Amino acid sequence: MKKIALIRSSYSPYGGAETLTAALLHNILESNVAVSLLTLPHQKWPISHPNLKIIPLGSLVKNRLWQLWRFEQSVCNYLENHSFDCVFAIDRVSCFTHFHAGGGSHKTFLRVKNKNSNQISRLFRNISLFQASTLYIEKKGYSNPTLKKIHCCSQMVANDLCNDYPIDPNKCQIIFNGINWKEMGSVFDNRATVASELIKSHGLNPELNYLLFLGSGYSRKGLDISIEGLSGLPDSYHLIVIGKDNERAYIQQSKKLGIKHRVHFFGSQKEGWRYASLCKGFILPSRYEPFGLAAAEAQAMGVPVLISENTGYAELVLPGENGIILKNLVNRDNIRQAFEEFKELIEKPRMSPEQIREQISHLDNALIFKKMREFLGI
Repeated sequence: MKKIALIRSSYSPYGGAETLTAALLHNILESNVAVSLLTLPHQKWPISHPNLKIIPLGSLVKNRLWQLWRFEQSVCNYLENHSFDCVFAIDRVSCFTHFHAGGGSHKTFLRVKNKNSNQISRLFRNISLFQASTLYIEKKGYSNPTLKKIHCCSQMVANDLCNDYPIDPNKCQIIFNGINWKEMGSVFDNRATVASELIKSHGLNPELNYLLFLGSGYSRKGLDISIEGLSGLPDSYHLIVIGKDNERAYIQQSKKLGIKHRVHFFGSQKEGWRYASLCKGFILPSRYEPFGLAAAEAQAMGVPVLISENTGYAELVLPGENGIILKNLVNRDNIRQAFEEFKELIEKPRMSPEQIREQISHLDNALIFKKMREFLGI
């Protein structure tokens, strides 16, 4: 029986990396493989199996620098004393044979973040020990001699990594992130009923045109850009925001633009993609998004998307057919023009919901996990 170590520090039912890890674990364990999950203490992973060992490592102290270093050191120490056929990291540590670059390049991420920050924020970020440590661990991991393969969830990620570090491009394997495409089919088939229930539970007006923004980390994912674009659309267009972050600046922005009543914050929601059933479109104008799983889930619900060119999922969008790609995130006129084109696509669709959904059937987890098992040599 092959022995695999899977590294993911934390679990949350709302986190993309965590849900990927849980789903991948289920799939791998069906292949008669012994798996050791290296994670932080007291994580409520929703899985148990005779071939699964959950190994608590590191510390839960609420200091992100200390937690980062303790987990890194604990994982590497554990791996020095235990042998595995494959060590698959879905977290930034420096000890692995296979790595899931789901967060893209942290070096590129910081470059983009600094570009969109004020001078004081850039200064604090540049002297941050946490950021310096993260970059150090990332660099050490990509130069570690045991590295065999890197899972890149888009070509954009592969390009960023090879530009930022001396990585052999042949080690980068592009496998798009997967979704529960088949399981979502039942919600898609009953989307009118699901929409009616959600509209009733939130007291929404079914006559309005709702757009969906789904994701935590509002600044990186471009909620300010979404609100700016919304302000140029007719009053019948409203924005539903699903996610977790500080809302104050965005409420102020929408108030200043005179559209506060058109932006609805619903917080974190399990299976937030279900809200696509009541929406005309999905918006994700991220400043840096390695893939954009929420966009894929929205398309599995049959809605068009508006996303930025800095999003890996843009590689799967057919502009003017199933979505719009925003190519300039700082030009106000360009933003409003893209949103106007998105409105036209919504009101004069080029593809039916069924066609939009079918176009991404290749992202079904059953197919993606088959590729992931081949990637891991299982």
